[in-house]
Amino acid sequence: MNESKIAVRYSKALFLSAMEQKQLKKVREDMVFVLRLSAMEDFRSIINSPIINNTRKREIMKALFRDNVHDISFSLINLALDNNRESYLPAIARVYIDMADRHEGITKVSLKTAVRLSESTRKKFIEIIEGDMDTKTDLKEIVDSSIGGGYILRIEDLNIDASLKTQLERIRKELIKV
Repeated sequence: MNESKIAVRYSKALFLSAMEQKQLKKVREDMVFVLRLSAMEDFRSIINSPIINNTRKREIMKALFRDNVHDISFSLINLALDNNRESYLPAIARVYIDMADRHEGITKVSLKTAVRLSESTRKKFIEIIEGDMDTKTDLKEIVDSSIGGGYILRIEDLNIDASLKTQLERIRKELIKV
């Protein structure tokens, strides 16, 4: 079974359990915590290690998660350990966060700019998106000086490239045609 199917199955079970117990937001916070840990090389080494036995992994997971996550989330982590699926925890966390956000009506938006936005400009972008799309927005900012100026806005499948780099490339192509 491929990783995405496993992650979706575990995430769906976690989502349904969290919804039943009215703990969607708390479990979402827990999954964000799992993702933060997953970004650490030491954590990834532990969950992906074929050398560390299941008993030792369970002890480590208990120390990391028992007092830091809701019982529902801890049960999922134990279930993943029981089924030797602990290496899928980062993918499970990502899928759960997406499910919870969709349920809450939150749209993921990424905004790439050449320089960091001021707080007022950031708020203005969010206001415009939320107003035009009638949705809550989770804005992820990316600073990439290689775009030169302007912005690249990605809202789900919609991509708006208003970067200086792209505009200059279009002008270059037009000049080559002439």
